[in-house]
Amino acid sequence: MAFLFLSKQWKKNMILIDINHLTVAIDGREIFSDATFTVQKGECVGLTGRNGAGKTTLMRVILGRQEGSAGTVSVAKNCRIGYLEQQHQAVGSHTVLEEAKKSFEPLFQAEERMHRIEQQMSCSEDLSELGEKYQRALDEYEALGGYGWKSQLQGVLKGLGLGEAFWDKPVDTLSGGEKTRLALARLLLENNDVLLLDEPTNHLDLEAAQWLTDYLAHFDGTVLLISHDRYMMDKLCTGVAQIENGRLRFFKGNYTDYCRKWEEELRITQKQFDRQQEEIRRQRAIIARFRQFNREKSIRAAESREKALERMELIDAPQQHEDMRLRFDCARTSGGDVFTVRGLAKAFGQRTLFQNFDADIKKGQKIVIIGPNGTGKTTLLNLLLGRQVPDKGEILRGVHVDIGYYEQGHKAFMGDETVMDMVWAGNRRLNQTQVRSRCAAMLFFGEEVLKPGKVLSGGERARCALCRLSVSGSNTLLLDEPTNHLDMDSREVLEDALERFEGTLIAVSHDRYFINRIADILWIVKDGKIEVFSGSYDDYLASVRNREEVSQQQSINKTRQAKSRAKEKADREEIKNKKLRIQELEKKISALEQQKTALEEVFASAEIYQRPQELLSAQNEYRAAEEALCDAMEKWMELNA
Repeated sequence: MAFLFLSKQWKKNMILIDINHLTVAIDGREIFSDATFTVQKGECVGLTGRNGAGKTTLMRVILGRQEGSAGTVSVAKNCRIGYLEQQHQAVGSHTVLEEAKKSFEPLFQAEERMHRIEQQMSCSEDLSELGEKYQRALDEYEALGGYGWKSQLQGVLKGLGLGEAFWDKPVDTLSGGEKTRLALARLLLENNDVLLLDEPTNHLDLEAAQWLTDYLAHFDGTVLLISHDRYMMDKLCTGVAQIENGRLRFFKGNYTDYCRKWEEELRITQKQFDRQQEEIRRQRAIIARFRQFNREKSIRAAESREKALERMELIDAPQQHEDMRLRFDCARTSGGDVFTVRGLAKAFGQRTLFQNFDADIKKGQKIVIIGPNGTGKTTLLNLLLGRQVPDKGEILRGVHVDIGYYEQGHKAFMGDETVMDMVWAGNRRLNQTQVRSRCAAMLFFGEEVLKPGKVLSGGERARCALCRLSVSGSNTLLLDEPTNHLDMDSREVLEDALERFEGTLIAVSHDRYFINRIADILWIVKDGKIEVFSGSYDDYLASVRNREEVSQQQSINKTRQAKSRAKEKADREEIKNKKLRIQELEKKISALEQQKTALEEVFASAEIYQRPQELLSAQNEYRAAEEALCDAMEKWMELNA
């Protein structure tokens, strides 16, 4: 495979990455073949496909870390590419701030060159050549971020949930998720033209994921994105490259556009396949009849049709993966009031999670609880379940409320019990055939239902837990991060099932696509309180931005009012001082006029002329008084103008 560099004129023709008929095989196994697509400047292309389809492999080929078997990958010359790996871990005893500052090494080098040139300029008489060098170093420094690097660094760290409390921590003391966030921060702070991001929202809470989405939406470069975060894919992607069954297809538009177009393509392909198969069956039936006649003419006609069939370009049957089938049925209907919450408060030690929370949860409502990590979302579910006791307040459960709980950690599914046993425990009234049928609907076939929970993967445990919940007949579902460990197709199936669910739903989630699709009401747990918002996640974001704009405008208005009051006060002070100054000048003018009058009387006396020294002194005094009077009169006139 050839790995090429495009011309340096990439800014004109806009193509940064050109993949042409690329085939990749690992250990003799073909991952995908004949992949062709381009990534242009300013685009965000999402890579989608099942685990193992080759998404990360494609990124590694673009980076030159993996060889292709055939085809070419062309990258624009001087195109700077940054790569976020799923398992990247920073190490060392240096601090978080020191690690993040490594992104600005080129900037610091440009700054050092500027300082060296400044020193040379202070000792040199010929400044023309040094001046040009300094200007080039300054231009490079400003192009790399210039004097704003500190605020940029701090903003990115805070946005990704690494606030000031983390800055002095040694990197080695961070958790795996914190190290991943630090790696992402470093990548965003580097001056890259293209970002290759492999699951960038892993280990991010809702606020950090939203911050990253907004950041990338305003990023001036190009993004190639692997993510299960459908909300991010929807908001950012201008195109989606799907790797499925060893083939790559490119779709223009965001994730929702891709889903719609892919479903339509499958439908059309299936229809074309069915028509062709019907035509093949019809032709074979005609051929069989012709051969039954056993005449030379009919045999030639049969052979002619057989040759036509051999030349026919066959349409491959669309290969669709088996998706889980899920439904939640209520064994009975609950009363209209599901939960009544009054004055609820909960704290751990000195930290208050929330207080003074009132809510009336009605039958059929779909509530999603959101908020930063550690604010008490799961605790709130446990209070509703009765597993924890509130510090203050009460929770009243309505009549005929049957609760089904989906636990985030799946602790109950990690023992020796089999998949079938765990699902059966959800409803002992079912017979074995019914349980096996429900297990098969959740993709546990044949002997797979006899697997013990302790050997299941995270995704299998999630499907097993959902299966048990679906057979329970619960009319009130409490779900803690239900989309975790599910692939994108399974998340869609879960959302379809919850939309059809006629009971009451209360879920904790950081999956913004799920929240947007499911929630009628949001409970936002933050800063020691719970805010109730009616509407979708996008509605909530619009509301927050509107509040921020109003707050900003109010702040501006307050600043203007404060400035206006300060100006009015200054004006009053100025008027007061002006009046005092006028009064002082008028007193001075009066005194000077009196002084002049007294001197004029002296000059009228004949005796003064007999004493030359006194006369000279009086004349000098008179001239000084006259000049001072003139000056005072001019100032008085200016103040009264």
